[in-house]
Amino acid sequence: MSDAQRIRDPDGRFTLVPPPGWRHAPDEDDGGVEVWHDDGVGTLHLISFDAGDDFADPAEELYAFLDEREVELEEDDVEDVPLEDGGELAVAEYEAEDEDEGDATFWLVGVATAPGALVFATYLCPAGEQEAEAELVRAALGTLRLAPAPQ
Repeated sequence: MSDAQRIRDPDGRFTLVPPPGWRHAPDEDDGGVEVWHDDGVGTLHLISFDAGDDFADPAEELYAFLDEREVELEEDDVEDVPLEDGGELAVAEYEAEDEDEGDATFWLVGVATAPGALVFATYLCPAGEQEAEAELVRAALGTLRLAPAPQ
C-alpha cells in the first residue's frame, strides 16, 4: 500500500490507505469520510475530532462510545493496535440485533488517538457476511496516520 493511495480526512486530522478497489467520499450528512467497495457488503465510516493537547486512551474512548450504545464487551474483546505515527488504535467487533427488524448487524468499531486528534471508525454489514471484508477493514485501519487539524 503506497502513500499515493492514501486518502485524507476532510478536516485534515488523518489519512488512511483504503483496501484495493474501494472508493471513498466525504460524508456530507455526518462529517468524516465513508469508504466502501461497490460490490461489497458493508461501509466503513471514519470521523475525526480535535483533541487539543490531549492524548486520550483509545480503549477508554471505545468503551465510552460502546457504553452510550448500551453495548457491553469484556476487556479481552478489545484489541490494542499501535499505529505507525505513534498513535494508538483500539478495535472491537460485535453483533447487534435490530429489535424492530429482527435482523442482526456486524459491527467493527475502533477509536484511534494521537496528540491533538481522535478518530472514530465504524464498519457495519449484515451479520454473517463479515468474513468478506472485516480483515480488509482491519488492515486499512492499521494504516491510519493521525495529526492535529491544520491551524
